[in-house]
Amino acid sequence: MRIAIMGAGGQGGYYGGMLAKAGEDVTFIARGAHLKAIKAHGLTVKTPHAGEFTIDAKATDDPSEIGPVDLVMFCVKTYDTEAAANQIRSLVGHDTMVACPQNGVDSAERIEPIIGPGHFIPCVSYVNSIIEKPGVIALKFAGMTSLGELDGSMTPRIDLLIKTFERAGINVELRSDIRA
Repeated sequence: MRIAIMGAGGQGGYYGGMLAKAGEDVTFIARGAHLKAIKAHGLTVKTPHAGEFTIDAKATDDPSEIGPVDLVMFCVKTYDTEAAANQIRSLVGHDTMVACPQNGVDSAERIEPIIGPGHFIPCVSYVNSIIEKPGVIALKFAGMTSLGELDGSMTPRIDLLIKTFERAGINVELRSDIRA
């Protein structure tokens, strides 16, 4: 699966690092010293359950360099939602999923008008991780990541996403009531 991580901070760095370690084709969208460190030395992820590992990470500050992907993990701060959603439009192809673990109640309403209907997948994330220093993500707590379709249905894309997360060692569950 081709994956773009929009916002390679603590949460995005953890998800992207785990997915890349599992063999997925991941590109990180980052900025500043963190981007520079990732490009120079890869991304190091420290976890209690998967140990410490470093991946040779692809990274950029320009989403338009990547092209359409299968999955965008939208891991930006809530106050950056609209600006970041505008930046990822070049990543969104016909079947692209945009999974958003912002834990906000209005993310779909804010993101879908920008990226188009049918791409958004809400998530609830109980993952606590930080940028320990540029290029290094430290996981403090890896709780459950819950996700599901907005209408509560089980779809092939949700099944694919859950299986991909499970292969990567990410604790994930399907929720038929994700809005709740």
